This record gives sequence, structure tokens and C-alpha cells, in this order.
Amino acid sequence: MLVLASVVAARFLVHYAAPYFAWDPKHFDYNWPHRFRLILHISGGIVALICGTLQLWTGLRQRAMRLHKWTGRVYLVGVVVGALGAFLMTYYTTPHSFGVALMGLATAWLLTTGIAWAAILRGMVQMHREWVVRSYLVTFAFVSFRVISDNLPRLAAKLGSSPDDALANVTWLSWVVPLALYEVILQGRKLFRSPA
Repeated sequence: MLVLASVVAARFLVHYAAPYFAWDPKHFDYNWPHRFRLILHISGGIVALICGTLQLWTGLRQRAMRLHKWTGRVYLVGVVVGALGAFLMTYYTTPHSFGVALMGLATAWLLTTGIAWAAILRGMVQMHREWVVRSYLVTFAFVSFRVISDNLPRLAAKLGSSPDDALANVTWLSWVVPLALYEVILQGRKLFRSPA
């Protein structure tokens, strides 16, 4: 599953994120006046997406704990930088409903990552692992958003009464649904593992 997610994420990075670094005003569209905020957001997201994959790779964690800790710290910085860029963009984002959805995503990103970090600082390894997965699901929402909006345009269009509504709703669904599914799976495992 992690390999498939890595392939999809790599395609996202090459196809969607990398072109912004050519600094072409046409690619930024209406975000050109706010390009530094957007680049901050994208840069943090790239770092988090790459380091998050390394964090979830159990082989690395088991063989190179020092590297695991350092990639975790870099992941944390990437999330903070990416979320800061997102918060700075929300005011200028149109439609405004998309800006609100982006703010919700950035908030979830900071909260899930912050709890994962707090858990490991307190030595709560199992809790840390669970919250790192939640954090990465939120990180991956940027990829999910593009997969849904670009590869399933008919479905995306039906998610709102206007294209603006659909854009905001796809943003919400790209992280809320994966988090909800993960929670059902995680809690279901705990429920059926414990004796009656």
C-alpha cells in the first residue's frame, strides 16, 4: 500500500508541484501576487510528503532509528511550513469556501502532527504511530484532492451545486474520509482484539 501511495505521490510532485518552481505567471494564475505564500505551502508539503513516506516505512524505522528520528523532525518542520503557507493563502483564495476548506485542512494537519509529536515526547510509541498515520493521511490529502478533481471530474462536479462548491467539498472529502476510514479500521481492530 505504501509503495502505491509513493508512486501516486511521486506523480503528483512531478506533475503538479514541480511546475510552480519554474516561476511562470501563467501557472500561478490568480495566485501570482501571492506566489511566495503558495511556494511556502507547496515546499512544506513536498518535504512532508517525502519524509512522511520514510516515516511510515517500517524497515527504515527498525534498521535506522536515528534516521527515522531525523526524518520525523524534518517532517514536522515541513508540516509547520506547509500549514503556515496554507493559512497565509486562505484570505486570498477564491472561492472563499475553498479558502475555508484549506484552513480546515491546515488546522487538521497541525493538530494531527502536533499530537503525534507530543506522544513521542512522552514515550507513548503506539499512540505516536497512530497519530503519525493520521498526520500522513492529512498530508496525502493534497494528492487525493488532485486525484479526485482531475481524474474523476464528473464525480467532483456532482459534489456541489456550483464548481466553487464542488472545489471546497472535494477539499474537505480528501482528508475527512480517509481519517474516518482509518479510525473505523483502527478502532475495529482494537474492539475485536480485546476479550469480550
